[in-house]
Amino acid sequence: MNTTELYDAFRSDVVDLERPYLWSDTEVFGYMDEAQIMFCRLAGGIPDVTTDAVVKVPVTAGEEYSPLHPSILHIRQAHLVSTGRELGLKNLLDAKTAGDDYGMVFQAVNEHRPGPVRGMVIGEQYDLCRWVSVPEADDEVKVSVYRLPLAQIVGEGQELEIRREHHRALLHWMKHLGYSKQDAETFDRAKAKENEDKFIAYCEKAKAEWERYKHKPRAIKYGGIGGVGEYGPSSIRRVW
Repeated sequence: MNTTELYDAFRSDVVDLERPYLWSDTEVFGYMDEAQIMFCRLAGGIPDVTTDAVVKVPVTAGEEYSPLHPSILHIRQAHLVSTGRELGLKNLLDAKTAGDDYGMVFQAVNEHRPGPVRGMVIGEQYDLCRWVSVPEADDEVKVSVYRLPLAQIVGEGQELEIRREHHRALLHWMKHLGYSKQDAETFDRAKAKENEDKFIAYCEKAKAEWERYKHKPRAIKYGGIGGVGEYGPSSIRRVW
């Protein structure tokens, strides 16, 4: 579906096909935009490793903080471009403690001193990260993220950024917003709540499916006593 097709589906579902419409075009496309954003917030976001404006974070000598793209919901990994070395990630809760992330030990007492970048602290402020240590030289960090949609939905013919199998689910949130409109001809508390519940349940299902997908199968060797296990001598079983 593109935005034109989703628009038509909404009008059909709420039986608002004759002008003057109960919900204006501006309202419908606004509901669509909010629905795609809310899907990403509840289901975990759009995985991205290729959009340079999002995944490339500048490192500036002497600058302890660097801007992050406002669409980023979650950073999965970070690598220093100059060396390819993976950086440890710390959040606000453990930013002041010494710990071990991805094999790198942070010493909180030294993390504000100049030196090679050893890690990234996130969650101290929206759209900013802090480097451990303060960078000695300009560089770049490439991150792997989950993010919000980049383009606002404003009209017909736009492509949705979430996968196509989720497009019709957006109608639930659109109808939730539509039936929440404070107007005698549109407000329906029961229908608004019903569609809200359906949307949230769908997002939970979509998130669970993605969690299963991104964890590859691994091999487990069953040896048991003397190398004989449940599945035979030194057998290997693939599990999820």
